Amino acid sequence: MSEIATITPVDGRVHIYFDDGEIASSIRAMRLERPGEEPRVYLPLEDVHPQILEASDTTSEDDGLGAAHYYTIKTLTADGVDEAWYHPYAEGQYEPLRDLLTFGGDRIKISTTEV
Repeated sequence: MSEIATITPVDGRVHIYFDDGEIASSIRAMRLERPGEEPRVYLPLEDVHPQILEASDTTSEDDGLGAAHYYTIKTLTADGVDEAWYHPYAEGQYEPLRDLLTFGGDRIKISTTEV
């Protein structure tokens, strides 16, 4: 039985902070909600500040989204190993999230403001 996911555009501008510094800002963010999980926000790579992501060799598998490919966040003050990732082969109900980035880790904070 396939799990039911809800993917919706986020109203407003999403701000992603790493180590208290803003690393991304987007009015094109999408929210993924799945039963039993915290909602997750995804946004286009173009909306992340340039030159702070370094491709990682890390990959993992998600039952719904497929393979995840990771980035390390690199700023002047800190590195966040594998704290950003995307799903290049997402399909079916997850296709709207294909190639969009999401972030995780203790130093990631997300807020939304009105546009």
